[in-house]
Amino acid sequence: MKRSLFVLVSALALLGSPAPAHAKNVIWCMLEAVSECDSRFPPTDYRNVSIRGWCYMITTGICAAS
Repeated sequence: MKRSLFVLVSALALLGSPAPAHAKNVIWCMLEAVSECDSRFPPTDYRNVSIRGWCYMITTGICAAS
């Protein structure tokens, strides 16, 4: 476990630091992610609450990184 964690941290260190996201881009990505995830997972079912939360975070991160 320690070895795999060390390899993971070393690989991330070698990749370098990513460029910081601009605030305007992140806000735009967040608004787009909310509308997209709400259409995919409608708020009619209580089980979709956590799924939508993860969808918001993942979709916003992907959009802001690209």
